[in-house]
Amino acid sequence: MDFAFDARTEELRAKLLAFMDEHVYPAEAVAEEQRAELDSPWDTPAVVEELKAEARRQGLWNLFLPDSVYGAGLTNL
Repeated sequence: MDFAFDARTEELRAKLLAFMDEHVYPAEAVAEEQRAELDSPWDTPAVVEELKAEARRQGLWNLFLPDSVYGAGLTNL
């Protein structure tokens, strides 16, 4: 069996790694500061909502969903 990633998966993987480097890792300190200011530990820091919106804009949201309408259309493999 060939377990290599197809071209679509490699493209999404590259975009995801770039998103992590450009957006997520730099936002970790901001999220920690915002979380400390929240009334409840269960509240979501504003930066997380911003990251979610950016992930959606870049087509990196719901990658785990196999349905291409609601997710990325990837398989479990």
